[in-house]
Amino acid sequence: MKKHVSAIFVAVSFILYFIYFSSRYTLAYPPGQSACLNASFFLIDKWDIDIEQGDLAYFEMNVENQFYPTGLRWIKKVAALPNSVVSVEENKVVVDNLTEFSLSLRHIITALNLADNSIGEIEDYTKVIQLENDEVFMIGETINSFDGRFWGPLKKEQIKGTAYAIF
Repeated sequence: MKKHVSAIFVAVSFILYFIYFSSRYTLAYPPGQSACLNASFFLIDKWDIDIEQGDLAYFEMNVENQFYPTGLRWIKKVAALPNSVVSVEENKVVVDNLTEFSLSLRHIITALNLADNSIGEIEDYTKVIQLENDEVFMIGETINSFDGRFWGPLKKEQIKGTAYAIF
């Protein structure tokens, strides 16, 4: 009986750890047609929604837009936190006149316009946005990213976790 106690203890410990891990974390990868981040596989901490600028965040898209249906889950980089001023320009996104993210609108707009999926002109997306105290602005890392430049800010409550690039 004593030798079974150790095995039972190990089995119960393993099960409890698995329950904890699976309730807190999930693994994610972008769909094949999506290449908006410089990683292919992510660990999502669903309990950590305290994001900072530059973090990768896992969120639910609930902003009505012409590109994707609402309710999809996404991973993007946090470019701006509440109360920031975001300037979307042709070749960059600038936050509070301090932080600059090099992203060009030209590639994605040109590609879609050539494919008869016209989404407008660059001027339609260049703007200055004052974020509210419950809004964040998300961006991708590649030229193929649909992000806040196209659909605007998200409510902070849409953040469902912090993402960590694995590879």
